Order: sequence, then structure tokens, then C-alpha cells
Amino acid sequence: MDRTLAPDQFARPPREVAGASQARVLLASAKSQIGWLILGFGSIMFWGFTWNADVSGWRFRAGQAVSTTGQGLSCKDTGFSEGGSKHRRGTPIYETRYRYEVMGRNFEGASFATGRCAFGPVAVEYLKAQPEVSRIAGMRRRPLSAWALLTALIPATGIALILAGLWEGRTRLRLLREGLVTTAKLIEKKWTNLRSNNRQVYRLTFEYSTPRGTGRVTTRTNRPGRFEREPAQLVFYDPEDLNRAVLAASIPGSVTAGQGRQPVVRGSWAYLLLPGLVSVGNVWYVVHRFMPGS
Repeated sequence: MDRTLAPDQFARPPREVAGASQARVLLASAKSQIGWLILGFGSIMFWGFTWNADVSGWRFRAGQAVSTTGQGLSCKDTGFSEGGSKHRRGTPIYETRYRYEVMGRNFEGASFATGRCAFGPVAVEYLKAQPEVSRIAGMRRRPLSAWALLTALIPATGIALILAGLWEGRTRLRLLREGLVTTAKLIEKKWTNLRSNNRQVYRLTFEYSTPRGTGRVTTRTNRPGRFEREPAQLVFYDPEDLNRAVLAASIPGSVTAGQGRQPVVRGSWAYLLLPGLVSVGNVWYVVHRFMPGS
């Protein structure tokens, strides 16, 4: 057996995993990276569409809102539209600025409607408890209808994958620190209905023996060859639960034994690119969009 696969190359648990190795295990998995990619695209959808959805309609229900007459001040094209196609813009959504008075106090607001503006005297609805919260009757307080909230599913999917990757990484880290080490043999290779990077994804099942019995561990990969080069694969397992195990080869990066026989996970730092770009991009937008003086 190749020395790199020898279980005794690692110290007995509990072991120490350095911060850089922890970050790689938590963030570099395919699931996590796909999540950050989806979140990056979803962030554009969130700030462009979800954030501009009007969800205030329920606040203007009977008994909560009061009507008065206001004055339309100006109208402009928001740049949003409804309908249309790839080569033709749909019906524009316009923003109407207006002024109204409540008990001697003057207020201004903005309402939105598809394909129309409001000039001259306008019917204004405002909340009795918050007279500064208002809308022109029949219009919205935001450019888009509540249906635009559906676009939030895209960043939500990205966040769910990131959290799943973190949870999976957390389990792998615990096994690197506290798991016992042995070797496992491939006993089953099954074709799945999935493809990744235009490659077929396989489900590989490995079996390993311990003093407490036999355990199994599975992994999915579009590169089964890297699991088949050696007759046995290094595995970290929980002696209290043999169903909880991880193959060293399935951990993002390359797992080796460092100083003091502690586990070290090495590899490219490119896995930080997507989390960094998405995080910086969202922070930059929030600062420039919402911070005074930006």
C-alpha cells in the first residue's frame, strides 16, 4: 500500500486542524461553490427585482387607511416594464411624485403604476397611525408587484446550498479532528441520472472494517478514476456511529499529515474567489445605495 494511504500517518484523536485547512473544508466543496455562484446571480435579481416589490398592500386594508386629496407633482419612467420580449420593451412602469396634507402637515410620496402617470388632483390613501406612509389609490408603493418576490427563490437557493456545504464541511472537520482512521475498499459503482461539467456522475460505495464492525461510506463524483487508482482509500470515521465517515479523497483539496502528524488540507486558494466577489459586491451596493453621502 502506498504510504500516503497509511492510517498511522495521522496522530490519534483529538487532532488539530489549522485555520486555513478549516476554511478550505468549509468553503471549497462543490456544493458550497455552486451555492456562491447562484447567490452571486441571485443578488442581482434580489436588488433589481425582489427589493423593488410592493408588499405593503395589506397595510391599506379597511379601517387602517384614510383617503384624502393630493396633488400630482411629476412623473418619470423608472426603467422597469411589464411584458415585452427580447427585442421589444414592454409597457413602462412610471413613478409619480405627489404631495398631500394631513392635519396641517405636508407630506410627499411616490407611487408607481404600469403605463400611466397621475397629474393634477389625486386620491391619496395613508395610514391613520403613520400618515407619512401613503400611496395614490390604485397604485403601488414600489415599482413592481408582489409577484416579484418570487425572484427571491434564486438567492435563497444559493444560501441553502452554502449552508448545506457549511454543515457538510462541519461534519468533515469533526471527523478530521476526532475520527479514527482506516482504509476502505470500493465495493460498488453505480451510474446516476446526474451530470456535472458534462461528465457522468457516479455513486461510489466503500466498505471498511473496524474492531466494532463493518461500516460503509458513499460519495458522488464525476471523476471516479481518482477513487479507483489505489486499491484502498483513506477514511476518517466515527467509532460510535459507523455510518458517519468521510473519504479523505472526497474532502476538497489534498489531505496530508503535517507537523506532529496533524491533518493538513492543501490546494488552490481559488475557492475564495466566488465568496469574496459576492460578499464585496453586495457590501459595495449596500454602501453606495443606502449609506448617506455615498
